[in-house]
This record gives sequence, C-alpha cells and structure tokens, in this order.
Amino acid sequence: MNRSYIPLLATSFILAAQSAQAHNVWLEPTPNGTLELVYGHHSELQEYDLGKVRVLRAYGSNGKEQAVKKDASGTRMVISPTNDTAMINVEYDNGFWTKIDGSTWENKSKRHFEKYLDATHSLKYNKNLLRWSDQFKQPSGMLFEVVPLENPLTRRPGDKISVQVFYQGKPLKDAGIEVQGHDENFKTDAQGKVKVPLSTKSNGLQEIAAYYRYETPNHLDANETSLTASLVFRTPQP
Repeated sequence: MNRSYIPLLATSFILAAQSAQAHNVWLEPTPNGTLELVYGHHSELQEYDLGKVRVLRAYGSNGKEQAVKKDASGTRMVISPTNDTAMINVEYDNGFWTKIDGSTWENKSKRHFEKYLDATHSLKYNKNLLRWSDQFKQPSGMLFEVVPLENPLTRRPGDKISVQVFYQGKPLKDAGIEVQGHDENFKTDAQGKVKVPLSTKSNGLQEIAAYYRYETPNHLDANETSLTASLVFRTPQP
C-alpha cells in the first residue's frame, strides 16, 4: 500500500473532527498476497494498538470457520489467507474515550477526570468478503454486524445492494448506514434491511457501515456504548 500512517500519539489526544468513533478497521491487500489490518478513515490511516484486536476469525467458501495464519508485531498485523478463505471477521475494542472539551477526546475512562463532557466505549465489528458463499446471507455471530442479502462481489460501482443489520442476533430497526464514509441518511427498516448504492469513487474498495449507540448510565467508565459494524469488499472497476 502506498499510504502514510499518522503516528499513535502517546497522549492519545485527537480532535473531535477526527474522533476515533468515526474510524474503522478493515483488511487491505498487500503486493505479496497477504492482507494487512488497517485502522483509520479511508485515505487517512493511523497506527493502532494490536492489543485492541479482540477476535479474528476466518471462514471458508463453505461458510465454516477455518484456521488462518497471522503475524502481529510492532504496530502491524498481517494475515495470510488460504486459497479457500472467503471471509475474515475482526472485532476491535477501541476502548473508552472521554470528551474533555468541545474539540478534544482522550483514550481513557471518565473515572480519570474530575470534569468531562461525555464518555463513550467504542467497539468495532468488521467483515471482509474475499469470496462469496450463500452462508454469508446469515449472521455470523458477532454482537453487531452487516449481513449482505446478495452477492456484492458481482456488483459494480453505482449498483444497489441489499443488506440487513443485526444486533445481538436480531434485526435492528433505524440503524444509521454510511457508504464509503458518507452519511446519506440511510436507515434500516423494521426488519433491519436497507438498499444502498455502491460508491463510484472507491477505486474498487467498498465499505458499508452501520452505527448504533445506547446509553450506559450506571457504567463507571462510559456514559454510552458506540458500536460500528462494517462490511468491506472489492468490486470490479469499469
């Protein structure tokens, strides 16, 4: 990849406009055929804490879980898929983020501060589709996930596809949906379903992300939990 990485600051301070709540994780192909786990927001990647990667699971073209080789060192995780690897799921716990003032968050629990404006626990659930299986039309068991209801790998930029959002294994109504990081006011219906257009400005990489927040008033570390579920795949270019 020819992308630059923004260093992970020791103080963990970031501007609200670049809030980690809006950043996702996904897999990028490398020239030698492996996949690198990256964190950021499309063209802007950031270094990340490997300890925040809680789960990494691979599935074959039969929909069954399979072993996958991974190499995690320093600030990078590289995955070596098999010829039959069809989907890789990543669960990333981005920790607690406390809003100190109108523009600054810190990657710490609210219990570290006498005064603060807000505090959030940020959790991210990512699916990377490499090949298609009809088994992927069903939830894979993550707390929060975007399920494709048709094979998106056969679609082209500008085509529309149907997806369904699940929370705790049940369809989620009124989940917010973004396509390629742009909020276009898509919402899931009563069955958790929505039809969205694929991006025409993605260079092949497609990301459909769902967002859900709920309050945790009695939690010692955060006032709310922020969930992100993303479905990432590549489409043929014109």
